[in-house]
Amino acid sequence: IARVRGWLADAMATLNARERMIIVERKLRDDPRTLESLGAELGLSKERIRQLEAQALQKLRRRLENVTGSAAETLVTA
Repeated sequence: IARVRGWLADAMATLNARERMIIVERKLRDDPRTLESLGAELGLSKERIRQLEAQALQKLRRRLENVTGSAAETLVTA
């Protein structure tokens, strides 16, 4: 578990603050926020939030694949 946490912390560090916020709010909360609520807070459309989320998830996948190999697919799913 410690190793996985380290990998995730390393991968999250590759994201900018806005990307991190979107991932945390949409994927890591017990009660995930909607695209609409994040868009309202950030002054962006829900479609733009969706695009930023997809880009951030792709960055996470790439970083995890570099660190862990193909095991990253089991850790990060869209």
